[in-house]
Amino acid sequence: MRPRAWWFGPFLLLACGGEESPGPERGFDCEAPAEEGLLVGTGCPRAVARLSPRVRIDGAWLGRDAPCEAVGEAVRCPAGDAGTVEAVLDGDLVRVRFTAASPVVVEALAVEGPASVEGARAWLSNGFQSWSQSGAVALGGPIDDASLDEALAARGDAEVVREGHELSWTYTVVGGAGPALVAGAVSAGRLHPWARAFRDEDAGLRLTLASGGAGERVAVAAGETIEGEPFFVRAGEAAAPLLRAYADAVPSRRRAHPVETEAGWNSWYELWDAVDEEAVRDNAALARSLLEPRVPGGTPLRIVVDDGWQRAWGDWEPNEKFPSGLDGLAADLSADGFRVGVWLAPLLVAEDARVAADHPEWLVEGVEYRHLKNGPMRVLDVTHPEAAAHLADVIGRIVSWGYDLLKIDFLFAGTWEGGRHEEVTGMEAYARALSIIREAAGEDAILLAVGAPGLASLPHVDQWRVGGDIALENFGAAWPFVPNQARSIGARVPLCLATLCDPDPVLLRDLGREEVETGAWVVAMGGGALFLSDDLRALDASRADWALDERRVALSLSAEPAIPDELLPEDAPARLPSALSDQLGRGGRSTHVIPRTWRMQDGTRVAVNVGEEPAEIGGVEVPARATRVAP
Repeated sequence: MRPRAWWFGPFLLLACGGEESPGPERGFDCEAPAEEGLLVGTGCPRAVARLSPRVRIDGAWLGRDAPCEAVGEAVRCPAGDAGTVEAVLDGDLVRVRFTAASPVVVEALAVEGPASVEGARAWLSNGFQSWSQSGAVALGGPIDDASLDEALAARGDAEVVREGHELSWTYTVVGGAGPALVAGAVSAGRLHPWARAFRDEDAGLRLTLASGGAGERVAVAAGETIEGEPFFVRAGEAAAPLLRAYADAVPSRRRAHPVETEAGWNSWYELWDAVDEEAVRDNAALARSLLEPRVPGGTPLRIVVDDGWQRAWGDWEPNEKFPSGLDGLAADLSADGFRVGVWLAPLLVAEDARVAADHPEWLVEGVEYRHLKNGPMRVLDVTHPEAAAHLADVIGRIVSWGYDLLKIDFLFAGTWEGGRHEEVTGMEAYARALSIIREAAGEDAILLAVGAPGLASLPHVDQWRVGGDIALENFGAAWPFVPNQARSIGARVPLCLATLCDPDPVLLRDLGREEVETGAWVVAMGGGALFLSDDLRALDASRADWALDERRVALSLSAEPAIPDELLPEDAPARLPSALSDQLGRGGRSTHVIPRTWRMQDGTRVAVNVGEEPAEIGGVEVPARATRVAP
């Protein structure tokens, strides 16, 4: 059901329909004086938020204590001597804008205020980029401004292993044992959008929807106006239809340029960066023997050469391990009937790469990503005309070698604030980088974004990695990475409804049969691709039967995600564990809380047990680390 909306005094009210609530959320006063935004004559709504606008300047949020006013369909608040900030409801979209009275530097814009969601127990915390921990967390208390600022400033690996209780990037869902409220940005073109839900000191629910605060500094002249990223906000009796509605509001290239799902083999998850030409050729033939009899007729088979083919990060030419060159390899594989793809990190440059030495002016000042294995990396400044031309040349050259899928990785670094040739925010630079890559690759090339912010990438790319890596070189194939991936898919359903989500390959080696089978179900939940990534020369081929049955193959290639029955479980943790913490600190036992039952794309209902003991889930007994079809 669509929400009703009311304007009372200085507040915007958004509420779902339905029966009268048996009681409001503590701290949300439905009988407050009219000047505080009373909802008169309707009783207390079952899901409601009362939001008023804010602007952050010089580290302080302005507008909180100001006497605001309703002006038409806007709520307008003075922001000290700096200007005025207002929020407007435009259908399902909440828009915030600030108009400066004098020259200022704006750091963020937001709406915030009390909320009431009957039965709320948890909220969805989404990580910033593909690999970042994402999932349901219990509604907790407030955190201090310093802790929030630290979470907003976290970058790279520190953000990936986030615990999620401070904020949710891009969107959130609030609910549990009743209705739900979904709030999500529909663009990320200039400022980093994020949301936050928590209990205040009086146990009342509060909601914040913000743009910026992650280091952005936007100069606004007197009389000029800056707008935040618009937020879709809707409440209803169930989360699933709200998530579909939000997905429909998210801009995505897929709607105008859909690509088909594919099966194949990727070199990364056992060969790592030691991959060579011989290994690719050998595995291509073996992948065909395993996949061709099992995938539907006509399904494209693709071979992807991952990290390890290049001279250096930033110097994107083949090294001595590929004597035929990448063009020669692509020609031979294409002649054998394969489609071919290749990995690169187009926005990162190793400090010892030729490009870094020859053109330091092409690199973003004050920004460094420290790769755990390959050392410090710099970020290409695409606002520099020569650097932009270089990026376009790299992409065009690789496509000319015969590669029509580019797995573009470590993209998050392109969003970081730093000194650039032009004064733009990190998100503006990121949008420019993807536009350059798309134009150079051509409309027919497939771009798979990895290590990438979802919302900001979807207008430019064809596929998006939905979760963290399914294995790490230090551990190989390990169980905790499987539930971690499932939790990410559940948390990111709206993005996977808007684009093709890459769930990473199913790994066949080392794990037990139930673990391999569950890994295959997780790939099926993603619905966006079906890839292998073991070194098939050393694999017992019979293990393929554990994962590549007709049903899961079809679901993996369905181009739709599965939908969790319960997105916000009753036992949602206070903080998100990571696959890394489970592997290192808990002896390989998963402590993840994931949705236990899922509605698959064909209507099948499956029950997943990631625990260490058998459990009855969805009316069926499920062994430890296993999945079963439920009634």
